Amino acid sequence: MPMRLLQYSLIIIPSVLYILTLPMKLEDMYTLYIIIAIGLAVCKDFARSNTLRLLLFLVEMLWNCWLIVLYGPFMLFLSLSVLYVYMYKLEGKLRWLMLGAQLLVSNLALHWHYAAPSVLSSSFNVSPLISATPYVEEATGSIVGSLFFLIVAVLSWQGAKTANSRGKLEQVYDEIRSKHYELQEARAQLLQFTKQLEGVAQAEERTRISRQLHDDIGHRLIRTKMMSEAALLTLPIHMEQGTEMVRQIRDQLAASMDDMRTTLHKLRPDAYGSDAYALDRLLEEVGRETGVKTRYDVQGPSQILYPSIQLVLYKNAKESLTNALKHGNATTISVQLSFGEREVCMTVTNDGRIDDSNQESTNKHHQERLPSRSAKAESARLGMGHEGMRMRTQSVGGTLDIQSAYPYTVITRLPITKQTDIL
Repeated sequence: MPMRLLQYSLIIIPSVLYILTLPMKLEDMYTLYIIIAIGLAVCKDFARSNTLRLLLFLVEMLWNCWLIVLYGPFMLFLSLSVLYVYMYKLEGKLRWLMLGAQLLVSNLALHWHYAAPSVLSSSFNVSPLISATPYVEEATGSIVGSLFFLIVAVLSWQGAKTANSRGKLEQVYDEIRSKHYELQEARAQLLQFTKQLEGVAQAEERTRISRQLHDDIGHRLIRTKMMSEAALLTLPIHMEQGTEMVRQIRDQLAASMDDMRTTLHKLRPDAYGSDAYALDRLLEEVGRETGVKTRYDVQGPSQILYPSIQLVLYKNAKESLTNALKHGNATTISVQLSFGEREVCMTVTNDGRIDDSNQESTNKHHQERLPSRSAKAESARLGMGHEGMRMRTQSVGGTLDIQSAYPYTVITRLPITKQTDIL
């Protein structure tokens, strides 16, 4: 229920009910007193400064107590209106000081009402109902009124706390929503800035490639055309000189083809990394230099990896290839790269075999040392190469699994962080 509606209801409803019990000749003054009480409540609502509001609280409280003096305990309902409001408006100990003051002056007003009825009736045209037991009624009214004040004060205080908590929650919610909008705007700006950077980078790359095609390959082709025309004129007259010119034309065309192939290779979209850390090129070089059969396979939708991930995969693959050739005497090596939603897994397998006697001795040694084997002994057994692979993998949050059983397999799992997740 709105505060003002309840405040004015606590004034108007008891006032209307009480006027039904008054004689006709007393209604004019009573109506004037009630209008003054309503005016004080309205003025208090429009007070801007805290000092003025507190002063109006005191004036309204005293006026309601004066009505108790004139018309009895029924006017305690009007005092509830000011109690309800200052329990909401005031903070800290001030509201409880106001409650104590209101209880004190209300009981004094009630006592005055029962103690001096003749004086009041003669001075203010009031005809109170005089009972044979005024002290009993006074005590009853004082106790019931005080308890009623305390109950209303506690309920109003709890309502004020709830309203304050709700206001704070709404304020926090508004701040969070504002921050969310700011983050959305910043994210949109970052995405737009990223697209602009990509566009600038692509434009610069196109300019560089076009300049390379024009300066290198274009000039070489023009020179080749001129040498061809000269060779056509020279061959019928000087066969040897013409043949040499044809050989130069062939070399020029071969160099142009190499430049064209390099340029097209740069234009080709890279599936998973830069050429500096390309696993297929690494396997191709190993196979060409050693004669070992190599196989490279990519599974899943390929994604662009960060340079740190590319470097770890390349270093681990190179270390695994070196171990397979140096220690395992492998004849076949396969590398499989599997892309998942959140990780990339590289599996390096070779068919290298370990000498049976060494394998048996190694197994016996492991069985003897198994109960007391420590992480340091395990690292020593794996060797510096394996330990380096493990440290590199862990530095980017990945895991390394080495399977010594035939075929010897090294599995590297690394997490994938997408650009959209960062933005």
